[in-house]
Amino acid sequence: METFHWISVILALVLGLGITRLLSSAVAVFRSRGRSQIDWIPLVWGACIFLWQLQFWWAIIELAPKVTAWTPLQFLALLGLPLLLFVAAALILPPAELQPGESLAEEFERDGRWALLFLSAYFFLAMGENWYFWNTPPFTRPGFINLILAVIPLSFLAASSRKLRCSLTILYAVISLLAAWIESPHAY
Repeated sequence: METFHWISVILALVLGLGITRLLSSAVAVFRSRGRSQIDWIPLVWGACIFLWQLQFWWAIIELAPKVTAWTPLQFLALLGLPLLLFVAAALILPPAELQPGESLAEEFERDGRWALLFLSAYFFLAMGENWYFWNTPPFTRPGFINLILAVIPLSFLAASSRKLRCSLTILYAVISLLAAWIESPHAY
């Protein structure tokens, strides 16, 4: 337990930086609302990333009794998850207020959409780490949910139709809310 305390500090630090970045970017977008065109799609993806940051922070508590001795490789593998969420959080929304005439949709197309690759990578990595740390094979309900949560952002990136992208965004948000609720411990 004592070793995990120090490991959890680093995980919390990276998660906290990602949350800070995401919330600061959301405030910048809010401040831009009167002079720039705001699009709801990147905001919903940002909210999903925020949800997964909080869910990871909540679920990590379960690891303390499961791993009694930590290796550097285990630590780096586990650190990969919050690092992927950090990059997704840093990319999804612009870091500063939009200038007059700029569009959040255009910013998202240029830079923000790349966050979805990192979000997908997070869930693919989570499938392996769930198997390793929690003994949850990929071919179970949690593994299947993670696979869906990894594939939808990739499908969004492949889609060219705005209507399909809207549908995928809403679908992802609904599945994220349900999955975070169902798969997370409700109390410790």
